[in-house]
Amino acid sequence: MKSNVGRWAVVVLLSIDLFGCSSVRARNEIPNQEWTVYPGPRKAVDEMGDIFSSRRSEPDWIKGLITAILVVDLPITTVFDTVVAPYDVYRIYNPEDFEKTRKTSESSSERKAESQKAQ
Repeated sequence: MKSNVGRWAVVVLLSIDLFGCSSVRARNEIPNQEWTVYPGPRKAVDEMGDIFSSRRSEPDWIKGLITAILVVDLPITTVFDTVVAPYDVYRIYNPEDFEKTRKTSESSSERKAESQKAQ
């Protein structure tokens, strides 16, 4: 009988990474004016700094779990941010393109809300 340890290890590592993907979380939290290159690793390192400097109030076992997830996630986040670095640079130097997109999406959502109220 073959051992499925390798498959389970991949499933566990991917599951951990999906829970703590710093790149996605950082990009969702950044306002347009503060967009930077490599926001994911910055967020992961900042969170680890908060844990190690005792600025977080969770129990120690949760801090250990979060740190383990961040350590596993950090290389993957760095690779992902390297791949999307051209997008980040474009977004930094052309913020007006994204402001237009945001305003358009906001106005369309307002129109939908108004049409739902009218019904």
